[in-house]
Amino acid sequence: MRKLVAGAALLLLAACQTTKPMATTQEHSVPPGARTLPLSAIEAAIIEAGARRGWRFQHMADGQVRATYTKWPWVAEADVLFSTQSYRIQYVSAKNMERQNDGVERAYNRWVGNFEKDIATKLDEIAARR
Repeated sequence: MRKLVAGAALLLLAACQTTKPMATTQEHSVPPGARTLPLSAIEAAIIEAGARRGWRFQHMADGQVRATYTKWPWVAEADVLFSTQSYRIQYVSAKNMERQNDGVERAYNRWVGNFEKDIATKLDEIAARR
């Protein structure tokens, strides 16, 4: 009986764990209909997509913006690297979210994953209108 209770407790603790490995983002293609857009229009689309969820942006260079999302006490920062052909989100920092063994609070992965989907949706909308 004690072994059963101990095993159940371990399973419960594992299920409640909020630390996850850092998600690696893939390079995504810009839809063909949006590839003729100037770089500034792609940047504007990325900013519009992220702003809907509360991301703030800083222009770093042509083809690069720094995205910051704050949900107290956590602050996630990522660079969006983009061209007229592709884009990807690259980890910068996760203040108050970093955990041991290169882990990160699972909220970071969810925020970045949603941001990736929002960018794809926005670029698809633009491509469909062209």
